[in-house]
Amino acid sequence: MQFASIVLAGALALGTVSAPAAAQQFVPDEIKKSVVNEDLAAVVGALGHQVLEQGEGGNVLVLAENQDQIKYVLLGTACDTNGVTGCQGVLMQAQFELPITTSYETVAQANLQFSALNVWVDFEQKSLGFTRYVVLDEGVTMANLRANVEVLMGLLGDAYPVASGEPVAAEPEAAPAS
Repeated sequence: MQFASIVLAGALALGTVSAPAAAQQFVPDEIKKSVVNEDLAAVVGALGHQVLEQGEGGNVLVLAENQDQIKYVLLGTACDTNGVTGCQGVLMQAQFELPITTSYETVAQANLQFSALNVWVDFEQKSLGFTRYVVLDEGVTMANLRANVEVLMGLLGDAYPVASGEPVAAEPEAAPAS
């Protein structure tokens, strides 16, 4: 699985990126109705992952990497709208270079098997992506945001082979009962 930086490039085209700032303290029970970079960095830190880059100047995004060196982006959406400061949605995404065995059928199968994810493909950009989206209307806890990233990262190892069309090893047959 090789990380594709298409979403990051698009997000960063909106602004520049700086070296990671120190993440604020993670408070699991804190309720958030909107998020800023510091909130997203705190979630990454609470997972024990590394913040690689953060957006600047109103661009709410964090590029992070887990212990398995899988890079992902947390991107704030619906920002500074309806009188609310910060972003009222969080797109969580891991994106990879497109394996040649991927087809619309394999992506559809992955979406059926892993309904907690949105699995998508862009054949023009040669990209395979896995996404979760959280709406913060009425507030969610920081622990909930962390749990959503955990779901995304936890399902990647199983969803990627299905979406990419990699052959899945057959289950060994059970030994006959004696």
